[in-house]
Amino acid sequence: MARLKIGVVGAGLIGRRHVATIETSPEAELVGVADTLPADDPYVASLRVPYFASHRELLAAAKPDAVVIATPNRLHVPMGVDCARAGVHMIVEKPIADTVALACDLLREAKRAGVRVLVGHHRRYHAQAQEARRIIADGKLGRLVGVSLLWAARKPDPYFDTAWRRTAGGGPILINLIHEIDMLRFLGGEIASVSGVVSHAMRGFEVEDTAAAVLGFANGALGTILCSDAAASPWTIEQGLGESPNFPYSGESAYRFVGTAGSLEFPVLRVWSHRDAARANWNEPISAGPLKIVDRDPFVEQVRHLRAVIEGSEAPIVSGEEGARTLAATLAVQDSARTGVPVGLARDYAAIDAATR
Repeated sequence: MARLKIGVVGAGLIGRRHVATIETSPEAELVGVADTLPADDPYVASLRVPYFASHRELLAAAKPDAVVIATPNRLHVPMGVDCARAGVHMIVEKPIADTVALACDLLREAKRAGVRVLVGHHRRYHAQAQEARRIIADGKLGRLVGVSLLWAARKPDPYFDTAWRRTAGGGPILINLIHEIDMLRFLGGEIASVSGVVSHAMRGFEVEDTAAAVLGFANGALGTILCSDAAASPWTIEQGLGESPNFPYSGESAYRFVGTAGSLEFPVLRVWSHRDAARANWNEPISAGPLKIVDRDPFVEQVRHLRAVIEGSEAPIVSGEEGARTLAATLAVQDSARTGVPVGLARDYAAIDAATR
C-alpha cells in the first residue's frame, strides 16, 4: 500500500505534535490540517500542506485515508461520526468522548462504516510499557496482588489563565489521570470497581486539583491512586520516561506492581525478586535487577501501527473500545467522589461491548 494519507484536525499543542510526526513518517503523508486559527496565524503560515477552516472541508478536499482528531473533547464524537460516515479511519485523542454513551455512539458509527478507530493513549506504544506488560503477563511477578500509582506535578500558575482549565472537566482527572488509568488497565488487567475522592483545597477552583482512588481489578488485585497537579514531585510517568522536553527527566518510577513472587517498578523497569522463588518470604533477601530498554517515540509508533491496523496485519493496541473502557473507569472516579459510594463498571462495559458487536 502507498503511504497512508492522513489529515490532522486541531492545531493545538498535541495536534502540532501529530503534524510534526506525520511530516517525517515513512509510513504516512500529511495531506491537510484543519483548525479555526486565522489564515495569517504564524503556525498556519508555516504549514507545507493545505489548511482548512473545518474538518468537513478537509475530508472533502484532501480525501484522507485517516484523520487525527486532536480538538477539544466535546468535538471528538461529532467529528468522529463525520469521519466514519465518510469512510475515513481515525485516531481520536483522549478521552474518546465526554461520556460513555457518546463513546458508544461513535463506536456504532465506526462499526457500521467498517472504519478503524484508535484512541490516543500513546504511552501504550512505549517500549517500556510493552516490556512491563510482558513481565506481568509471563508471570514473573507471580499472581498480581496490587498496584500503587503516584502522579504528582505542580502545574505553573499561568497554565490556569485559560478559563476551561479552572472549571469542571479541566482538572487532572480527565487531563492526566485518564492516561494513568489506561496504563493500569493495559498492564494490570481490567478494572471492575472504583472508589474515589477529590479535593479542591490547594487552588479553590471549581475543578479538582487532587484525586485519590481505590481500584478493584477483575483478577482480584487491588490498586491505589494519588493524582495531583498542585504538588511538586519527580513521580510522574512523563518525568520517568523523559518523553517530552517539557517534563525534565527524573528517572523515577510512578508505578509499583506487587505480586506473590516479585514486584516491578515502572517505567524504570526494576524487577524485585527472591533468589529462590520457592522460598519467597519476608525472611529471605530480595534484590532488584533493572532492565535496559531502548525506547522509541510513541507518536511515530502510533502512526506505523495505524497503517498496520488498517492493512489488517496487526490488531489494535488501543482500539475505540479500549478507549471507551478507560473513559468509563476514569469517570467512575468522579462519580464515586460525588456520590460517596463505590462505582461498579459492569453496566458501562456491557454497553461498550454491545456498541461494537
